[in-house]
Amino acid sequence: MNKRTHYMLLAAFLFGGYAQAVGSTDSGKYIDTAMGWEAYFMNSGHLPRSLSRSMEAREQMSRRHTGVATHEMLLQQLREHRNREQGIRVGNWLLFPSTPQHFAPYLDSVFVPGNTCAEPCRIVGEDFISTGAQHVKNLLSRVGLQYDLTLSYNYTKIAPQPGNQRSDFSAFNNSVSGTWFLAKDGDNSQGIFLTFEADWGHGINFNERRSSAQQSLGSLSNPQGSLRGGNGVFLPQLALGYSGFDGKFVVMGGVLDTSNYLDQNAYSASWSGNLTNGAFNLNPCLPLEWANWGYMTAWQPTPHFYTMYATTGCNGEINHNPFQYISSNAWVHIGEIGFITEDFFGWGPGTYRFQYTLTRYKGETGSGVAFNFQQQMGESSRLGFFTRCGFMDEDAATVSDVRACATAGFVLQAPFRSDGWGSRSNNDQVALGFFWERAASSAKPFVHKNEYGLELSAVVQLTPTFFLQPDVQYIFDPVHSTDGSGAFVFQLQGVYKF
Repeated sequence: MNKRTHYMLLAAFLFGGYAQAVGSTDSGKYIDTAMGWEAYFMNSGHLPRSLSRSMEAREQMSRRHTGVATHEMLLQQLREHRNREQGIRVGNWLLFPSTPQHFAPYLDSVFVPGNTCAEPCRIVGEDFISTGAQHVKNLLSRVGLQYDLTLSYNYTKIAPQPGNQRSDFSAFNNSVSGTWFLAKDGDNSQGIFLTFEADWGHGINFNERRSSAQQSLGSLSNPQGSLRGGNGVFLPQLALGYSGFDGKFVVMGGVLDTSNYLDQNAYSASWSGNLTNGAFNLNPCLPLEWANWGYMTAWQPTPHFYTMYATTGCNGEINHNPFQYISSNAWVHIGEIGFITEDFFGWGPGTYRFQYTLTRYKGETGSGVAFNFQQQMGESSRLGFFTRCGFMDEDAATVSDVRACATAGFVLQAPFRSDGWGSRSNNDQVALGFFWERAASSAKPFVHKNEYGLELSAVVQLTPTFFLQPDVQYIFDPVHSTDGSGAFVFQLQGVYKF
C-alpha cells in the first residue's frame, strides 16, 4: 500500500467517523430546550421514556418557549428534517408538510409549537397518558398540525372571607392553541398557515361567568389567571397567516388573540407554569384584545431585532360573528419592538421590548406606552428577572380600566437539585412577583385607587406531562373592596400539558 492510498483510507476513516458522529448527534439523540436558553442532547438519565417510546429522535421537533428566540440547535433540527419531510406535492409547493417553513429565530418561537410534550422527570419517567399524548402529537405533526394542549384543575381559597362573598372556587380550565402548517414552497422560504386557539372551562358548584375570586375580592387584578372565561368552548383565535422572505416577515388576518404574540416574557408568561395572577401574564395596561377581527404583521430582519404590529377591534363578544362588531369607534393599534442579546454585559441572555398603543374607544382617542424586560441574572445562572410597566392616558385606559401598572419578579428555574430529580424539567421553578395597578376613571366607583399584590408560586413536575403548582398571593387594597385592606389567596393547580 503506497502512502497516497494509506492517506486516502485514513481520511475516509476519519471522515466516516465524523459523519457517523454528526449523524448520531443530530439524528440519533433527543433534544431538550432547557427552558429555551441553552438546548442540549439528553442522555439516558434525563430522557423521559414516554418520549423515546412515542417517536424516534429523528422525528422530534423540540418544544419552543415563547419569549425566547429559538436556539440554533433546534433550527438545525428542522433543517435536518427537510431530508425526510412528508406532504402532498403540487408543483413547487408542499401541502400539509410534516415540517414548518423556515422562520427567523424569535418568530419561530412564536409560531412553531413543536411536537414534543414529554418533559424530563425523574419521579415518573413514563405513564400511559404521557406516552399516548406524545404519540398523538407526533402523528398529527406529520400532516403539519402542531399544538399545545393544557388541561388543568384549580382550587382557590380566599382568607379571610370577603364579607358575604364566596371564598372558595373550584374549576376545570382548559386551552388548546397551535399552528397548522398548510403549505410551503420548495426552498422552504415561504408558507401559509392557520393559527387557532380554543378555551373552555367548567366551575364546580358555581358559574364562572358570574362568580370568581376577582369579583369576591373586588380586585382590579385577576388572581385566578387560569380562569379561561366560563362554561362552554370559545374561540379567541382563528386566523390565516403567510410567512415570506425566508421567514423574516409574517402577516396574519382573522379572529386574533394578540396576547399570543405581543408582550411575551419567558419568565412571566402563563397561568400554567408561571405566576398565576393575571397581572403577571400580560401587561395589565395594554389593550391586548382577543376574539376580535384584526390583522398582525411581524418582521425580524436580524437575530437581535424584531418588530410586531397588531390592529384589532375591541368590542367583540365571545363566539359571535366578529364582523358584526367592526367599528372605527372601537379599535386598537399596538406596536412592539424588541432587542435580543445573547449576553448583556456578562449577565447572560436578555430581551427588551417597547410598546406603543393608539386606541379609539367609545368615541374617544387615547394612547399609551409600555415596556417589558427579561434578563438572566448571570452567564450560567438559573435565576431570571422580569418586569413590565405601562402608562395609559384616561381615554386609552378605558379599554382595560388600568391607568398605570408595574410588575416585577424573580424566577429560579429547575431549583430543586443540580442533577437528577427536579433538575431538568422545563416547568420546574420557584417564582416571586410584585405588582401594582392604578385604576382608571372608567373603573369607578372604587374604594382604593391603587392596588398592590405579592405572589409566591412553585411548580413541581410529577410525570412527563403533569405538574402541581401551589401558589399563595396577598392582595393589598383591592380597588372595589369595602371589607378591609387585603386578603390572602391560596391556590393549587394540577396541570396536564401536552
